[in-house]
Amino acid sequence: MIEWPVLFRALAVFFVAASTASAENPSALFDAHGCRSCHKIGARGGNSGPDLTMVGHRRPRPWLERWLASPRASRHDAMMPEQGLGDRDRAALAEFLSEQKGQAWGGARPWKASGDGRVIYARAGCVACHGPAGRGGHPNPGGRGGMIPRLGPLLATYRKDELVSKLKRGAVADAEDGRVAAVDMPAWGGVLSDTELGALADYLLTLAEKDPEDDF
Repeated sequence: MIEWPVLFRALAVFFVAASTASAENPSALFDAHGCRSCHKIGARGGNSGPDLTMVGHRRPRPWLERWLASPRASRHDAMMPEQGLGDRDRAALAEFLSEQKGQAWGGARPWKASGDGRVIYARAGCVACHGPAGRGGHPNPGGRGGMIPRLGPLLATYRKDELVSKLKRGAVADAEDGRVAAVDMPAWGGVLSDTELGALADYLLTLAEKDPEDDF
């Protein structure tokens, strides 16, 4: 005969142990919550969400934890569903993601064969902030206009060498009303090679939007 109180206690111990094991193995937790069905880390994962292989270079841990708490609180039109993560799992996932700085590629970056700046833009994660083809749309609380700006008009003001230099050193976002912007552009010097930066700059310059008035 089953002693239900004993069984309930055993199940409670089992689920607590499972939760602890998950939090202590955040890579497995990433899989268990279905993150990999949309997001790629290294060679594994889907393509419907941003590649997260270098997300730790682009985003600090506190930002990641806020996003995981509620994507739609950060961006009202976020495609990522609300996860309902507990504090422990959310903290473990944020820590795991903050550590992702390209090591999952094992040195074999996915654009090596082609040197294609478009692939670098997508796989290094530039698209996550600047949007497809630099169209923008990512919120940046505290930044000017509250958004990461559209790239087209800005790129029209750069020569290639100037753009490569900016990519190398990164940029602090223009703040608004004395606040600190939530998102800055990271420095890619030492992360991407000069060849990769050149290829990325070549692609970005194809997105430049020239003001028709410049022709007069």
